[in-house]
Amino acid sequence: MSMEADMPMLQILVTAVGLTLGSLLVAISLSCLAWWLATRVHHPRWGAAFLLMIVGGTWLAALGQSEFVKMATVFALVGAGLLYLVGREERDGGSSRDTKPGRSALSKGKH
Repeated sequence: MSMEADMPMLQILVTAVGLTLGSLLVAISLSCLAWWLATRVHHPRWGAAFLLMIVGGTWLAALGQSEFVKMATVFALVGAGLLYLVGREERDGGSSRDTKPGRSALSKGKH
């Protein structure tokens, strides 16, 4: 097997890894932006909606034809689900653990 025959396979591999990592980075950045916007308006539970609006706006702008945008959209939808769970937790008053600050669950009942 010659070096020239290996180059297309290497190029495909580099392109795939770059596409995956790049779209993941964009989705994480968009999730952070959506969370930042939601916390600025004091409604953390709106983070998922903000992220869905950003992704939906991208698709409406006809940018959804790109493989990069399609992959970033999939990762952003996962991020929207996570933002929904975090926003719901924030709405309920923070952590759902049954401990007070400074105490661990293991030391519960022992003083």
